Amino acid sequence: MRVAIYARYSSDLQSDASIEDQIEVCRRYVTQHGWEIAGTYEDRAISGASTARPGFQGMMSDVRKN
Repeated sequence: MRVAIYARYSSDLQSDASIEDQIEVCRRYVTQHGWEIAGTYEDRAISGASTARPGFQGMMSDVRKN
């Protein structure tokens, strides 16, 4: 199975390390299940209230391309 990793944090007060930590947790999970990472996407200091986030939109665009 091919999967995408999407990591985000919403506030300028949060650390950039939050993204790396989220991605590492996801990478371990993917490895444990024998899956393949098709792409990694992220948005830093952007609210999740809207889907108009560059990383999220990039992921969705890639999904549509298969």
